[in-house]
Amino acid sequence: MTSSEPVVLSIPAGSFAHTVRQHGWWLIAAFVFASPMGKGFEVPLALMTFGGIALMFKDGRTIWRHPSMRWLLLLFACIWLPLVTALPDAITFEPAASTALAYVRFPLAGVFALYALRDEASRRKLFVAITLLLSLWIADGLLQAAIGHDVFGYQPAGGRITGPFAKLTMGLILAVLAPVYFEVIRRYAARSRGWYWLALLPYTAVILLSGSRAAWGMYAAGMVGFAVYAYFTAPSRHLGRAILIVLLCAASIGALIAVSPPLQDKLRVTAGLFSGNYEKMDEATSIRLPIWKTGINIVKDHWLNGIGARGFRYVYPQYAASDDPFMKLNPTSGPTHPHQITLEILVETGVIGLLGFAAFLVLMLRRTWQAMRAGNTYAVPLGLSVLVATLPVNAGIAFYGSILSALVWWLVALYCATLIQPDN
Repeated sequence: MTSSEPVVLSIPAGSFAHTVRQHGWWLIAAFVFASPMGKGFEVPLALMTFGGIALMFKDGRTIWRHPSMRWLLLLFACIWLPLVTALPDAITFEPAASTALAYVRFPLAGVFALYALRDEASRRKLFVAITLLLSLWIADGLLQAAIGHDVFGYQPAGGRITGPFAKLTMGLILAVLAPVYFEVIRRYAARSRGWYWLALLPYTAVILLSGSRAAWGMYAAGMVGFAVYAYFTAPSRHLGRAILIVLLCAASIGALIAVSPPLQDKLRVTAGLFSGNYEKMDEATSIRLPIWKTGINIVKDHWLNGIGARGFRYVYPQYAASDDPFMKLNPTSGPTHPHQITLEILVETGVIGLLGFAAFLVLMLRRTWQAMRAGNTYAVPLGLSVLVATLPVNAGIAFYGSILSALVWWLVALYCATLIQPDN
């Protein structure tokens, strides 16, 4: 993905490109700021897209030759081309076509990120801004857990804290962005005696209290991935301090579970996943076993290129069992998605989509490992965040849905932009 001669993006002083290079990081950070506001994240993403289009008018050919953009386009093709190949056999053409068309904005937003994150200072400011925003969510979530409502008046939903989010998505987004948060903590800890790592305690507490088991799994995966990264890049390894931090975290988690009845109930139900009893396993998966069974039935008839993105709810009634609990609630429409990322890809884009997804993961793993060996302390946390969001075992929000797809490709754009060394 590189050429013998470096590709140079021209950024003359006083130009729009120069303005993006100096101040574009705050628009990228605005994506995180707007995430709790329904679909508010679409506003900064749209502005990044329009900014990318404007930049292309000046350096279009050079941009597409840039190694970071080539990586972005390669990763994008792995996911987007299966969306296109699913269109001829889409059960409902309009949602499938609109999803495929909406994806086109992501590489254009990536052009904006490529210019905005050219400098070390801009990358550092972005990481600090994201960490500060996440810290505000954490404080708001803990306040909600303590007094029954947050600063906006939102109350916990069914014993699960939501923070500034109207829906139960805070835990998932926190889990995905955790490696970026960890990286900023790691940098401050390296300058002090290491006690900045105690900031993990409130972060972990809020993810646990969010009650999302999908978020728990993603957070655990992010912690393991970041631990590997921190181990291989640390100039010196203090085993005693690491053990003490782990013990403090474990003790704090145990204390939190002991004083939180909703969390105890959630863990008790989750334990049913390993019982071997269908009813307990179904309860542990939040009644997802019928959804997965129906999804497998759909795959048998549409295995090659799927039913088209976002078509699951429309075809669900045709394949659901007669005693399906969701059909009893609404016999004309099923769940919005299969609630399992690999099954969703297989149902909606078929084997073609699954192969593209596998290629995406392999490319991400390979390039992130290379960035780790090169000591790239910006690309690695972002790469880990992408991998956490796209874990094949994830059972959270829809992969082709607006919030997760926007979050993943926003991260991929930042990831590809930081693969190259900063100009300064």
